[in-house]
Amino acid sequence: MDSPSDPASQLLRMTDAVTSEELQWMVLDRAQLPAECSSFELLREERLDNEAMAKHSGGRQTVASLADLGRTSGYARAFAVPQGAPTLREEPAEVLEVATVVHLFERPQDVDRWIDEVFVAGFRDRVGDEDPDGARLMGVETLEVSGFHERSAALLVIHEAPESTVLASTIVDFRLGRLLGVAYVVAKRDHAYVELATELGAALERQMVRVILDA
Repeated sequence: MDSPSDPASQLLRMTDAVTSEELQWMVLDRAQLPAECSSFELLREERLDNEAMAKHSGGRQTVASLADLGRTSGYARAFAVPQGAPTLREEPAEVLEVATVVHLFERPQDVDRWIDEVFVAGFRDRVGDEDPDGARLMGVETLEVSGFHERSAALLVIHEAPESTVLASTIVDFRLGRLLGVAYVVAKRDHAYVELATELGAALERQMVRVILDA
């Protein structure tokens, strides 16, 4: 067990001082993406306060329920393959999008609860459901990932979009103190990009640590 004086323990305690304004510096920018995504272009970025997060939840969460879960804020940045361009040595492009997200919680225990109840159990419970945009959640598979400072979990989530297009999201969640880091890869076929999602998550964790130490 780490002692209070261990560098790892000190780092985790330093997340107590993180503010919502610092989250935008933690998500990855284009230059920090894995090499095979270097041609990707900025798709979107946004501040995810609880009001915005509730809107993205498709009615599954409210501002009040997010607050009850200990969530305070977040920030997301996503990149997409240029339209019509090949990527990842595939033609046509199969990986469509990569993104990183950082969520801030009141306590590390809140991050654990989110991973268990909202991420893992939440996706499993929605298999067969249809999203407001018409995509149906077809299946969820638990994946193995490692190499993160604290707890991590990963899922392969399969959606069938309108016109029978299959989209597969490989999602990695990890805890760093009271921060939740999320990295995901969206592809056009039923395939888990575990290596790419883990590389993306590891780069995100390193950037989170840089910001924490520089604050």
